[in-house]
Parts: sequence; structure tokens; C-alpha cells
Amino acid sequence: MHLTGYLLLLSLALYVAYFVSTFRVQRFSSKLLLVATVALVLSWGLYAAAFLAQDFSLAEVAKNTNVGLDWWLRLAASWSSTGSSLLLFSLFIGLFIAAAYFSGANVNALRISTILLLLVGALTYLYGTFDTFSVPTVGAGLNPLLKSFWIAIHPPLVFLGYAGVLVISLGLIYADTQKLKRLFYAALAFLFAGLVAGGYWSYVTFGWGGYWAWDPVETAQLMVFVAAVAAIHAPAALAQLRRSAYLLAVSGVFLALFVTRTGMSPLHGFASPGAGGYLLLALSLAFFFGFLRDLLIAKWAPVPWRSVVTFVTIFVAGLLLYGSLLIPSLGVAAGVNTSPPQMDDGMWFYNPALYILVVLTLILAPLIYLDKLGKTFWLYLGTGAAATAAVVGLVWAGVLTFSPKSHILTNMAIGAALVWSALGGAVMLYSAAISKNRTVVVTRLLHFALLLFFVAAVYSLPFAYNRAYFVDAYVAPGGTLNIQGIKISVVNYTLGLMGDKVDIYTVYGNNEVYQYAQFGMLSLTNLLNQAKPMLEDAAKRVESDALLRLLFDVAKEPVAVGDIKCRLADGRELVITNATFGSYAAHAGGGGLYMVVYLLGNSPAGLGNQTSVEVGEPCVVRVGGAVVNMTGRLMVQVSGVSIAAVPMSAIISASERRIAIPYVLDNNLTLFYMTLRPGTPLYGLLNLPYYSLLSNVRFGHAFLEKFPGVVPSGAYLKASLYIDGARRDAVVRYEVNGEVSGIHGLVSSVITTPRGLSDVYIAVFTPYVKGSMSYYPEPMIYYISNVLKTKPPEDALRIAALLTSGFYIDQLRRSGQDFAAFFTTAYLEVLNLAYGYDPAKSPAYTEGIHITVKEVPAINILWISAIVAVALLFILARKGA
Repeated sequence: MHLTGYLLLLSLALYVAYFVSTFRVQRFSSKLLLVATVALVLSWGLYAAAFLAQDFSLAEVAKNTNVGLDWWLRLAASWSSTGSSLLLFSLFIGLFIAAAYFSGANVNALRISTILLLLVGALTYLYGTFDTFSVPTVGAGLNPLLKSFWIAIHPPLVFLGYAGVLVISLGLIYADTQKLKRLFYAALAFLFAGLVAGGYWSYVTFGWGGYWAWDPVETAQLMVFVAAVAAIHAPAALAQLRRSAYLLAVSGVFLALFVTRTGMSPLHGFASPGAGGYLLLALSLAFFFGFLRDLLIAKWAPVPWRSVVTFVTIFVAGLLLYGSLLIPSLGVAAGVNTSPPQMDDGMWFYNPALYILVVLTLILAPLIYLDKLGKTFWLYLGTGAAATAAVVGLVWAGVLTFSPKSHILTNMAIGAALVWSALGGAVMLYSAAISKNRTVVVTRLLHFALLLFFVAAVYSLPFAYNRAYFVDAYVAPGGTLNIQGIKISVVNYTLGLMGDKVDIYTVYGNNEVYQYAQFGMLSLTNLLNQAKPMLEDAAKRVESDALLRLLFDVAKEPVAVGDIKCRLADGRELVITNATFGSYAAHAGGGGLYMVVYLLGNSPAGLGNQTSVEVGEPCVVRVGGAVVNMTGRLMVQVSGVSIAAVPMSAIISASERRIAIPYVLDNNLTLFYMTLRPGTPLYGLLNLPYYSLLSNVRFGHAFLEKFPGVVPSGAYLKASLYIDGARRDAVVRYEVNGEVSGIHGLVSSVITTPRGLSDVYIAVFTPYVKGSMSYYPEPMIYYISNVLKTKPPEDALRIAALLTSGFYIDQLRRSGQDFAAFFTTAYLEVLNLAYGYDPAKSPAYTEGIHITVKEVPAINILWISAIVAVALLFILARKGA
């Protein structure tokens, strides 16, 4: 165990001492709690210092940082893994326990919180947080998607929120004091800020424009926030009901932690549950059963029913979110492959139900904010109902559209939300204006800010989430285009290698990508070793025979033969202009291959789409020094003015040598043909200078020996854009540690340009290099090309095999018995593309850089209202409510 683990053990022991003191020697409790808190802070500080100093003897440092990584990313890496994030969570629990203690929290709440801290602290050891690492390394690097400013902001905010909701909810169960409520508002502020920061991180990272897709971890964070908000709105007179709401919030915290660690989320799943995950789920269930007990025994007291409205709607929303996560979590714990609704399924599952609950709150807003209900209330309801009916009717008639490419029900929902939001917002502002209580004013303004947040989400989400709103364009360097009323020019385009280094072997050497690469190289070298004498024999025969050489040359690259005229048996003349002559191998009846020839060109003759014609006299084609006499039948296929003609029989002659077509290929010639034909397993092999190594079985067996682990961390492309005259640089990254770890290393670039309260959302993607099997990101081919030029051949071929396996990891998993052929074809294609790569012939110049643009309306209202809401929550935390 690393040194940092011993200091945490000491702090946990001090918390045990504090816990015991609350029963026996309470006069020492405050001092023990203070010392335990200081020790916990120091233990985390020492752990974070190991990341900053890059102490690679700590395994998590070796796994999540690398030499050359910026200091703030090194610090953020200290909470990037499962165990280290729980360590940060433990720290925040400890800080909130201390804050709750000095805010007068009940000792029983502090005892329970301390037990939970001890359990979470113990979990850090189960996840290997303090494991040591003894192999020299420069670090495996940080997950490419985590290399963002927002990793320094989003996780700490969320864990501060979780810790606060956990500890202060327990405190409020026992004593509903003003000081604890203020701490609870702070927890809500942290959690909401983390939720929004995560949405913005998604918005500016993934290139599809969405900030919310009901990813299970997003849903879990929202669930905790909603449950906590429900608890704070529970009427004080309904003691058991209020207690049950706080218990649901506590249960939700542990359920959210479990969801994050199960793989249910495609973006946030870190591992399978394991013992630690099951403990988190067990804690969630323990508090859930407490929630059910209090809910079932809750008794209704005389409470103004208007104060129940908000609580019930928010509480039901929290239950919906909680249940949608709990049931799949139980399935995962039981070994069933299941997950909550997400992406499109999430939109159709969550949006309608939560929309109804929120709009119901808006409709009944006067019950919450108005002191007296009378004609004004009925006028409010009547006006809202009439306006809603009018707007919905206009949408139904097609006169009014809010989101043109969304479903009509979505447009109706947006219209209704806007009507009731305007009326509800007016009531909120009126209530704030007539109030002389500053706390009431702040609370009303907070509700209004959250209302604006809801309105912005309802209006912007269909545009942000839906890819159909994108306008796709391709622009070459030096080109300009106008999209969505915005002028975009590309003034520069460069590719380069990243300056820092990563170790792609020491940490990853036994993972799935390496296993596929190892097995692939063994298969490839065995195959080529067996094929080598056959290919050498075929190469000698082709080289010594001019006609065979002609057949294989035109199989590789057809040649122009001018205009060809053929007299048909029915007297017509078939004319093929600007003809090219080529050959290809087709399957023979017995299972082998035979070589056939063809003519491709243009023809004015109206022969139909496909036909068979009889040649009246030999049709002669001269190719270099050879003569091709086509006789018998021609298979002709016509498409517009283009025509392809394949003779069923032909004679190729030169001097006294003759070859009859179709020409049957033996095994050796078949293999030789495969080295010339794209899409075949051996294509391009003979063009590479690595034939000897790749056909050496010993090289395949020695794939992992002295593997070249330290390499440049990746490649990037930088496109300098002018957007309405302002320069913005788009940088697309290809990071090899992402490819090697099996998560892929390509990260696109996003540029947002405010247009009032909307955004012009611009995503810049890498050009792709075309192969027969796939299209490859240009930075990947650029990177491997540099590796081939700068590394010894043995090292370069190993690295290329590894990156090919990472790129094709999903297909390799499914390849089964075709694995060897698939890997060989893919690997040789990547090698050929990288070996022949020329940056001056980049697809950026020939096809253009792929840019997608769309406008996301009202999105900046979302961010601004969120910031205002967080600020108001902190004001309430300072002043109380």
C-alpha cells in the first residue's frame, strides 16, 4: 500500500475514536472530530500532491497522468478514477460532518454520517486507490475525454453536493434548524452547479450539440437534486413525510454512486459493480426501506393544501427518477444486462411525465405565491387555459411551429410551457415585488430563475439534441462558406504530434487491445510465413512472362487503349470510346479463381442496361506489345453512356506466346493476385519494405518483448477559422492511450458563437483517409506514418498493430473464426495508407474539412439562469430561508 493510504487509515481511526467518544466521553468529541477532519484533509492533500509531483509509485498516478501533463489536469486526475473519486467524496463528507457539528446537528445524525464516512473510506481501498506501482514509467495518460477544463469543476461540485445532501439530510431528519437548512441550500447549490457544468461539458465536447440525453449518471444526479428539493419543500407539520423525503435523498446519493460504477452509462461507467458497488447499493436500499417505512406510517396533519402542491409534484418526480434507476440497478446486481432509459428512449420515457409535473406546478403557481385566492386566481386559470388552447390549436393547424423538425406533440408541449411559464413567472415576480421580506424576495427570484431554466431547456433541447438541425458542409483550406447566416473561412490547416509522451505498454500491456494485437500478429506472421515461398514463386513467374506480367499489371491499374470497335454477329458495330483495359479474378466453378479481362469506356449504342452479344469477327485490342483477340460472346453492361464489356473468351498474344482467357490461377498466382487487389487479406503487402519481418514467425511470437512503450501521446489537426471575422482555432485530437485502452482516442472540436441568447454551434471533425475496409481519421494515419519514419521497423510495426486493434476493437470482438483474415486485411491496409501518406495530399484539400453548424435557440438563457439560480442558492445558504 502506498504511503498516502496509511494517512487515510489514521484519519479513519480518528473518526472511530470520535464516534466512540459520542457515547462515553463527549467532552473530547469536538477535539477528536477536529483532529480527524484535519487528518482527513491532510490525507487527501498528500494524495493530490502525489499526482502533482507525479509519484508513479502510486498506481493511480501511473494510470491517469503522464509526464508533460498540465498541473491542473494532474490535480484533476486525482479524482478521475473510481477509488480516487470516492476518496474525494470521503473528504467532502468529513467537511460537512464538521460543518453540521458546529451548526448544532443532533448527535445521532453525526454518528450515522460518521459510520457512512468510514464505509466510503473503506471502499477506497477495495477499488485499489492506494495500490503501488513498481515498474518505471512516464505514465499512461489521462482519458482523452477528461482532458477538459470541466474535469476540474464538474466532479468536485457534484461530490460536494452529494456529500452535503447526505450529511445535512440526516441532520435535518433529527433537527430542522435554520443553520442546517442553510448548509442544505449550499449543498443544493453545489449539486445544481455540478449538474449544469456537466451539461455544458457535454455540450462543448462531443460535437452533437446536446447537453442532456438522459445518460444514467446525468439522470442519477438530477434524481438526487429533485429528491433533495422535494425534501426542503415538505411541509414541516408532516413529520414522517418530510423525514421520508430526506431519506429518499440519502438513498439517492448511494444509488447514484452505484449507477456510476456499473457500466450502465456509456459515458460514465467506470467498472463492473464489484464488492464496493454492491455495498453502495446495499446502503441505498437500507435508506430506501427507511423511506418506505416513514412514507407508509405518515399521517396527514392540518396543512394548507396550497403548500402541499409543490411538494407533491416534485416528490413524485423524484420517485419517478429514483424508480427508473433502482429497478435496472437491481437487475445489474443480479447479473442481468439492463439499463435505465437513455438517449431516444429516455426522451420518450422521462420528458412527458416530468413535463406534466412541472407544468402542473406552473399552473397551480398562484396557490403557492398568492395570499388570497379569488377572482384573480380564476382569471389566471381562465386566461392560461384559453391561451394554451389557442397556441396548441395554431400548432395543430400548422400555423405556429417552435421546433420545425420535431414531433407535433413536442411543439404543442413547448407552446403550452411558454404560456404557463409566462403567467407563472409573472406571479412569481409580483409576489417578490410586494414582499418586504428579503429572504422571501430571494426565494421568489430563485424560483423565477429555475423557471427560466426550465423554459430554456424546453425550447432549446429539441434543437440541441436533434442532429437533424445540423447543416453539413465541407470546406478546404483557403475556402469560405456561409451557413446559418454566418461566414466561415478556413485560413490554415496543420497536423502535428503532441509534445508530451505516454507509456502505452506498462499499464495497458495485458488488456484486450493488446491481446487482439498479439493474436493478430501471430496469425499474420504464420500466414505470411507459409505464403512467402508461394509468393516468391509467383513473382518469378510473373516477372519472367510478359503476358502474365501484363495481366497482373492491368489488374493493379487498368491502362488506356483508345477507341475500340467490335463487329457483332448481327451486323451492328459496338463502339467503345476512351476505353481502358483491365483484368480481375473471378471464381471458377471448381472453387478456384480465373483471370478475366474487361473494357471500360463510353458508347452511344443503345444496348439496354445489360445484355449479351455475339462477336462476329475477333475484336482486337492492342495493349503495349500484346494483342488481345476477343471472340465469342461479350457480356455488356450499360449505365447511361458508360459501358463495360467482358469477353467470355479471348486470346492474348505477344511474339509466339499465347494465353487463353479465362486464365486459371493456381494457388501461388492467386496469392500474388491478392497482394494487388484492394479488400483482399494480402493487399499491398509487396509494396511495403517490411515483408521479411511480417513473414517472420519469431517476430510474431516476440510481439510483446521489449515493446516500445514510450511514444508521443498523440497527433492533432489544427484548423484556423475566421467566423464572422473573428479567428477561432479548432483542434481535433487523436490520443493513443485512448485507442490502446479500448475507448478510442479521437476527440472532435466544438466552437460556439453567441447570437443574442442563442448559440451558433459549430463542430469541426477530422478528415478521413479512405481505405477499402474503412475510413480512418487522418491524425491516426499521420501518427502511424510518423512512427514508421522515426521508429525502428520492429517497434513501428508493433505500435501500428496495436493502434489498428484499438481502432477495430468492436469488429475484432465479433470476428470469430474470421479473425485472422480480418486482422491481416485491416493491418496491411493501415500500414499501406500510413506508409504512402503525404500531408500535402491530405483529404482536407481534396474533399474538405467536415464542419457541421446549427443554431441552438435560447441556450444562453439556460446557462445564465443556472448561474443566477446557483448564486441565489448560495445567498439563501448565507442568509437562511
